Amino acid sequence: MHVISAGEECISALTKQKHGSHSECVLTFLTSGSLDIAHRQVFTVSKGMFSVVPPGVPHSLIKGRDLHVLWLSFCPDCLDLTHTTLMAPFDSVKKGALPAFNSEPSRHEFIKTLFYELMAACSQGASLEVQRSVVVLLLNELNRSSQSDLHHTQYNEKVIKAMAFVQANYLKPIGLKEVSEAVHVSAPYLAALFKKETEFTVGQWITQKRLSQACSQLLHTSLPISQLAEQLGWSDTTHFIRQFKKHLGQTPAAWRRNRENEKNN
Repeated sequence: MHVISAGEECISALTKQKHGSHSECVLTFLTSGSLDIAHRQVFTVSKGMFSVVPPGVPHSLIKGRDLHVLWLSFCPDCLDLTHTTLMAPFDSVKKGALPAFNSEPSRHEFIKTLFYELMAACSQGASLEVQRSVVVLLLNELNRSSQSDLHHTQYNEKVIKAMAFVQANYLKPIGLKEVSEAVHVSAPYLAALFKKETEFTVGQWITQKRLSQACSQLLHTSLPISQLAEQLGWSDTTHFIRQFKKHLGQTPAAWRRNRENEKNN
């Protein structure tokens, strides 16, 4: 995880790629080409469309041609954006909306300018305040696009309530039993419904939430790994380290060290 990162990619042909979940929020804008993405269903992102990937939300890239993609990834907690209305499109995707939003053609050049200004600000070491200002403007453009978009399908109400319960209680020792009791359905029913709607098991969803918080804590505190694991609901530090490495490809200590090096360079 990093505070803010931005860039562009040109890809002539893209083949299927199965992605794990991100620990940060990702926003992309397609300036040319088309891209098929799987998120609950397969849909196409085309020129002039935003796509968003909240932390912990699974997605797969199916295929794409002649792509020019502008992208931004950021830590909303680091930028004090988590509880603002600017994050509404990310919240709607968490609840099941398709993560693609059409922008107005008259806004395309301005959106591209914002991305390039942010890339320049990041590469030139502009202050975090300046970088945050550009991110806010981009999120405002995303929100303008989402207001008129038609992709409003949400998860089943029981799944949304289960997610809300996990959000409020993920630091406690909870599992499928506790979540199903909280939403007043049987454990087998919730397990099947949650998997069908999100592609995650309830246990995996809890783990993803804890790991996302672990990344934030590793980035912003100097807490020992053992203490951090305990705070995040793992009674066994070794199990936490294994889970972290499985999902993020590094041990927590190595991940923290690499992010510290990135900040210092």
